[in-house]
Amino acid sequence: MLVAVKVLVALDESAVSIHAAREAVRLFASSDAEFLVINVARSPTPWIYPAGYGVAAAMPPLDLQQLAEPSESDVAATAARAGIDDAEVLTDVGDPVACICAAAEDHDVDVVVVGSHDRGVLSRLLDPSVAAGVVKGTYRPVLVVSGTPPEPTGAAG
Repeated sequence: MLVAVKVLVALDESAVSIHAAREAVRLFASSDAEFLVINVARSPTPWIYPAGYGVAAAMPPLDLQQLAEPSESDVAATAARAGIDDAEVLTDVGDPVACICAAAEDHDVDVVVVGSHDRGVLSRLLDPSVAAGVVKGTYRPVLVVSGTPPEPTGAAG
């Protein structure tokens, strides 16, 4: 008896995220996997934000009207671009790590798939890695897909 694998894919508009989703499809689609995609709108830290040259500055007043959950139809369209057609779409606002880990628990997934951006030390200090946070924040297996695929080159003639 083949048991479907439940795969949670953290998905945003970035090339790294879409690459991670495509890898999830490549690895799990043949196992009759059930895909869930999650997109989390990050709520800003209310007291600092990264300014130019790594300086932390006081955050301007927050316009709560601009802070809204991503549209399910937009997330579904991004998932379809990545090759995930029939995914359950989850959206949230808040800390991406906490939201992704909570979704993994709430939906009892078998594996979480996240992309990992190649960033410097200072950037990670001001904006910690979501991938590393998810790895540390859940006991479920986490597949971290690093970088973006190389651009295809033309066939040698």
